[in-house]
Amino acid sequence: MNTVRILVAGGNYAGLSAVQHLYSTLLARAKPANVHVTMIDRRDGFVHYMGMTRGLTEPEYGKSLWMPYATTPWLSHPRITIRQATIAEIIPRSVRLACGESLDFDYLVIALGLGRFAPIGMRAATKDAFVQDLAASYAQLAAAKTVAVVGGGAVGIEMAADVKSDFPDKAVTLVHSRSSLLPGPFLDELRIATADALQNRLGVRLELGRRVVAQSPQSADMTCAPHDLPELAQATATDATLTLSDGATLHADWVVRCLGARSRAPLVSLPPSPDCPPVFGAGGIRVRPTMQVDDAQYPHIYACGDICNIEEVKLAGMAMYGGYIAARNIARTILHPERTDLDQAKPQPPRTLLLLGKDCSLLQKGDVLYSEKEARAFTEEDIGLQHCVDALSLTKTPDAATPYDTPKW
Repeated sequence: MNTVRILVAGGNYAGLSAVQHLYSTLLARAKPANVHVTMIDRRDGFVHYMGMTRGLTEPEYGKSLWMPYATTPWLSHPRITIRQATIAEIIPRSVRLACGESLDFDYLVIALGLGRFAPIGMRAATKDAFVQDLAASYAQLAAAKTVAVVGGGAVGIEMAADVKSDFPDKAVTLVHSRSSLLPGPFLDELRIATADALQNRLGVRLELGRRVVAQSPQSADMTCAPHDLPELAQATATDATLTLSDGATLHADWVVRCLGARSRAPLVSLPPSPDCPPVFGAGGIRVRPTMQVDDAQYPHIYACGDICNIEEVKLAGMAMYGGYIAARNIARTILHPERTDLDQAKPQPPRTLLLLGKDCSLLQKGDVLYSEKEARAFTEEDIGLQHCVDALSLTKTPDAATPYDTPKW
C-alpha cells in the first residue's frame, strides 16, 4: 500500500495546528498510519504574531515570539518533514515551490494566512535574522521623538498604544481614513471606548477621517513588494512627511504603516467545476464547515485560517480551530474511508480583545462589551504566548487521540 502524502502549505497557528492533530490522530497511535506529513513554511519556526506590536517596543520580549521548529521534539518524527521553502503555486495535485520543485500530495491543507508588510509581517526566514530586524526597528523607534502610525484597525491601534505605553514622552499620532476606528463587526461602544482610551488615558493623538495620500520619503519599496510576500517590504520610514487627504501635512521621525494585509489566495490555482463560482474571491478561499474547499472536485483539499472566506474575526484561536477540524477530517477519511461523517466547524460570534498598552484591555464577545475589569481577566502578561505554546504542543509531545474524540473546542 502506497504511503498517503499529506501536505500542509503554511505553518504557524493554522498549519501547525493541523500538523499537531495529524500527528496525534495518525502517527502517535500504537500502530502509526501509513502516511507522511510535510509542512511547507518560508520560516524556520513558529511566530506568535499576536505579540508583534509589543515585540517592536520591547525587543527582549520580541525575541520570545519566534520558536524554531527544530526545538519541538515531535516534529522530528520520521514521518514528518518540515520543508523550509516559499510556495509559488498550488494546483489540484501538487504544490510548486519557488525553487522550481513540485511536491505531489494526496491531501492538502492550505494554511497560508494573510501577508502584512514588515515589520508587523516578518521578512526574516530564521530566528537570528528576526532578532536582527527587531533590533534595527527598535533602534529607529527609540531614537524618534515623534511617531505616526497609519491604519486604525486592531494592529494599528495596538501599535500606537504600545509605543505610547512604553515611550510616554514620545508624541504619537494614529492616522485612520475612516471617521471611527476598528473596521469590522464590532459595537460602536467598543470603537468609542477605544478612541477614549487612546486619547484620554494614553495621550495618543487621533487623526480620523483623513487618508494618507502621499509620503516622503516612501516606506522602502512597499509598492514593489510581491503580492503574495508583502512582508519582504519594510512599511516604516524615518524623518518622513505625510500628506493627508485634506491637504494637511504631518511630520514624524518614525512612520509605520499598519494596513494593506494581502491574501495569499492568488497562489491557489484550482479551476472551478462547471457552473461553480471561483474557488476564491475577495474574501479568500471558499470553504465548507468541514474546512474542505467548497467545490465537489476537491474533497482532498482543505483550507483554514486567515486565507479562508469565513465571515469571522481573524484570530489565532480560530486559525488553530480550523487546522484542528481539517486534520480530524483527513484522519477520518484515511482511517475509515467507508464512513462519511466529517466534523464541522461551529460558527463563532464576533470577538476581539484589544490590548491598549499594559494597563487597559477592551473585550467584545458577541454583542456584549465587557467591563474593563472583566476584560483584564482574559488578558495575559505575555499576550497569549504560553497559551499558544501549550495549545500547539510546542514544548511537549501530543497524546494519541482518535479523530472521533469529543472535540476539544
